[in-house]
Amino acid sequence: MKSPHTNRQRRLRVLGGIALVLSLLLCTWLMNGAAACGWILHADHYGAAFAAYGGWMLALAGGMTLAVILYFCRQDLIAAILGTLCYLPMLGILLRVMQIAETNGWSGQTEMRFGVSAASVWRNACAPNVLTLILLLVLALTRRFSQDETAKRRAKDSEPAPSILDGGTAP
Repeated sequence: MKSPHTNRQRRLRVLGGIALVLSLLLCTWLMNGAAACGWILHADHYGAAFAAYGGWMLALAGGMTLAVILYFCRQDLIAAILGTLCYLPMLGILLRVMQIAETNGWSGQTEMRFGVSAASVWRNACAPNVLTLILLLVLALTRRFSQDETAKRRAKDSEPAPSILDGGTAP
């Protein structure tokens, strides 16, 4: 029989997985994807560099999606590394486009409609990506370094290797 501690961990992990998928869909794809698509579609107003920034943001969002899939395939360490390697360039792109917008004083329709500058709109749309990264790192690394997983890896490492001389059967 499993302990109540294990059942609680399982429930928390399921809730964390649901939150991870929701943050991926809402923060990374809906909000960040909308900003990136806007940069691509309105590149004639923003400049050709914004179309490239939008393409990179969408490609990196795909990388974040792959990291989440790897987490669910129990490749925790690879998922954590890939998620971090995808988030950092996303953050760099966001900071770059915000700097361009602030330097040029872009406000346009966003300020007329919402009372905020373009840089503020993009920051508010793209910054919540950090939630996806934090959830991915917490879930992947807590499972990777949990007591049960560490014990399984040690048991697997201590198994004797199959003999090559006996046709591949273990002694």
